Amino acid sequence: MELVGSVKSRTSEGMIRSRTTSGFGYGFATFQNPAWNLSQILLATGGRVLSGSLKTVFRSISTDSRRVEPGDLFLALTGDRFDGHGFVREALKKGAAGLIVSKMQEVPGSVPVVLVEDTLEALGDLAAYRCSRMHTLKVLGVTGSSGKTTVKEMVAAILGQGNRVLKTMGNLNNLVGLPLSLLSVSFCHDFAVLEMGMNQPGEIARLTEIAEPDVSCIVNVQDAHLAGLGDINGVAKAKGELFFGSKSWAILAVNIDDKRIRSLARSCGQGKITFGRNRKADVRATHLRSLGVNGMAFTLHIGGEKTRVNIKGLGRHNVMNSLAAAAMAVGVGMDIHAIGRGLSLFEPFDRRQKVDDLVGGLKLLDDSYNANPASMQAALETLSILGKGRKTAVLLGDMLELGDQSESAHHLIGESVVRHKIDYLLAVGDFAQAVVQGAVDSGMAGERVKEFVSKEQLVNHLRKLEEKGELSPGDWILVKGSRGMRMETIISELKKV
Repeated sequence: MELVGSVKSRTSEGMIRSRTTSGFGYGFATFQNPAWNLSQILLATGGRVLSGSLKTVFRSISTDSRRVEPGDLFLALTGDRFDGHGFVREALKKGAAGLIVSKMQEVPGSVPVVLVEDTLEALGDLAAYRCSRMHTLKVLGVTGSSGKTTVKEMVAAILGQGNRVLKTMGNLNNLVGLPLSLLSVSFCHDFAVLEMGMNQPGEIARLTEIAEPDVSCIVNVQDAHLAGLGDINGVAKAKGELFFGSKSWAILAVNIDDKRIRSLARSCGQGKITFGRNRKADVRATHLRSLGVNGMAFTLHIGGEKTRVNIKGLGRHNVMNSLAAAAMAVGVGMDIHAIGRGLSLFEPFDRRQKVDDLVGGLKLLDDSYNANPASMQAALETLSILGKGRKTAVLLGDMLELGDQSESAHHLIGESVVRHKIDYLLAVGDFAQAVVQGAVDSGMAGERVKEFVSKEQLVNHLRKLEEKGELSPGDWILVKGSRGMRMETIISELKKV
């Protein structure tokens, strides 16, 4: 394996400013970081001082008035459902030492106020400025239609052996979450592992501009967020913003099995590390073996070296995620043995194919965090190889943001249920009928396949199957659906006595 290019230290060269109109809608926390002074705020944002001394020092930057602490600089974000400017007085009462705003505010004359055109853009500029000052920090950026949180966690587990690693908190991977994560970076960190999400064009380009990754990876390109991107080619173009936005000295981790990612990579001049099932991949896996509820085992190949690896992640798709993580780790100089050890330390993230026991001896495969067609297929494949239970129940919620392809995509999932020889299909949601019809068209019928109006009806039916002996100890239940379906509420009901 020969790498073209190398990973260099970060520089503070030009941060090109760009605008975005993306919305956001959740609470924002305060993150500890090295102190800021007003001069740095102005240098980072290009804002204008309305009041206050340039020598003023701020403890931290906060976007949540509820969590402001004395000495913080409060940045008033504006979104589709809220306006942080309405909480300026609350922030000041809690001890905010200064403000960043995009609307004029009446405040005491001694309070430093910085006026910017767009506070969301200013947040990204502040994160970019902070990151650019960490000259020895290596930044790794990962995106993809599915698996990016898992890959992020795997990379962090590999690099965390003897290094200080900052990683995206949870899945705060958008134009607010990623900058907030980066604002907590300090000189003690060796690596930053950042997950990048999007649902419309331009978002990843901006995230890439903020983070300036040294290693960039697109895990996969699949049917997801089609409502905002049109079709899978639109998804590829949007994900490709990571490769095209990465600097000339960056390393690209390329999924050689994905033709769209290969095409994107061919248009880029950076150094590349390939991963995948293809024998030509720089990083690949052979001799895959399911360990049941304990995960997967495989032989990891990096160039001419190989080592045996066990991971706690279930299913073949998590082996692919492991290869993506390994390729990124190679990009910052990790050797195969450290990579293998790190992958074995990985712990699956919350509600991503987590195995649990239910009352009565049934086994639960909790994959309720989110869903798109590819991750739904992966969950069904994983379910099909788990355990030796006589019956298996599948609970599926809608896959969201698929636009005009929603109906056909859900029909295909029903067909896949039959193909993977799943015993029961219990579906709920607006597209439940399409899922059920797909299964019926493929030969599933009778009590084995049902559509429900509510989650409560579905859970009651499942309990009736237990009472009738159709489900018994050792049998498996998969819970899977898009985040907006709140499938975790079904899990809460299933865990009740």
